[in-house]
Amino acid sequence: MENKKTGTSYMYMIIASIGMLLLAFGLLEYISLVGSTSTSSFLLTFAGFLILVHYIYHLEKKMGFSNKVIWIKSGLLILSLLIFTYTFY
Repeated sequence: MENKKTGTSYMYMIIASIGMLLLAFGLLEYISLVGSTSTSSFLLTFAGFLILVHYIYHLEKKMGFSNKVIWIKSGLLILSLLIFTYTFY
């Protein structure tokens, strides 16, 4: 099967990015709400998020997106997460 980059593929990529941002914001809010600063709970939450992000990037690569597009999206996600964290915490 041929990988075609259509508008639908980019729409799914944007939806996945928004989902990752919402999940990251939810995890930050959960950690701040519970107040658990134990290393094991934080590492477990962070490891789960990293595994999810890695899997989504793997799927995007399989769909045929170039590394340039993936890195631009990654940079925008990290930048928005840093801005949100700096602003609210």
